[in-house]
Amino acid sequence: MPALITHHLFGEKAAALLPEGIIRNQEELLAFILGNQGPDPFFTRFSTTPENASACHRLAHLMHERKVIPALMALRDGVAHLPEADKGIGRSFTLGLLGHYVLDSTTHPFIYAQQYAICGAGVGLEHRGSEVHAIIESDLDTWMLWSMRHQTVRDTPTASLLTRTERIDRVAGALFSQLALQTFNIKLNPEQYAGATRDYATLYRAIEPVGSRKSAAVVAIEHLFSSYGMAESMAHRASTSDDCAAANLQHHPWGDPATGEVRDESFPDLFFGALDQWADVAQTYVRGDERLLRAAMGGRNYNGMPAED
Repeated sequence: MPALITHHLFGEKAAALLPEGIIRNQEELLAFILGNQGPDPFFTRFSTTPENASACHRLAHLMHERKVIPALMALRDGVAHLPEADKGIGRSFTLGLLGHYVLDSTTHPFIYAQQYAICGAGVGLEHRGSEVHAIIESDLDTWMLWSMRHQTVRDTPTASLLTRTERIDRVAGALFSQLALQTFNIKLNPEQYAGATRDYATLYRAIEPVGSRKSAAVVAIEHLFSSYGMAESMAHRASTSDDCAAANLQHHPWGDPATGEVRDESFPDLFFGALDQWADVAQTYVRGDERLLRAAMGGRNYNGMPAED
């Protein structure tokens, strides 16, 4: 989930690979880029009622784990029911959600392999998997921003990557609301997506950059109520280093948790490998060929594990 920056960078690259005419204007491009954040904003929903927050969190978890292809097809079908003036925004946003899935399912085995290795090293991190996972992804985010743009989060604040319009929020909210009920039997108010994205941006404004006074205050408050430090783990450093241990630039072997296969790809290998398959997957999705889409993605969920349908 903390890989907000990497998903944004992937979205920028993926947009350029779509056939001409799919994204027709700046607002549709914004919708596509935001869609590349997938359901992740729902994980951070907090400024609402407990019932709404619970529905958001459940949807985010379920979308990552099961009914992946049915959910994507439901989103595609939902675009057809939008008002004509909103269909371009809906199509672009939904394609962005597909991009999130393509990148997640390709890179998550690599990230989980590191997480399991670190948590199983006997250094007291056995029950800190979520925090370790967040730190790995945050380090990758920081390095990707520097390696691809030569920028840090001081130059490009993470929250600024969630730019959107009122119409994008409204259309995306309608699509997620329909998906939640149709695919997962979750009642989700259409306004919850806009609220979740706003909360996501608020969180990052509060915790970044690492080491700032406001970040330290948030971390201190979190530790008053919990022994876990998710806010601290999610925050990005302002780094200008060309090195990143989490990226595996030296191609050390790692074990794929889904298959047991020993692999040696670096994170950039996986990132650009996902881009290589993106255009074909997107065209399959636009055509509505569920069988070919399922085959192309190998039955994986967002975590890179076998999907539960």
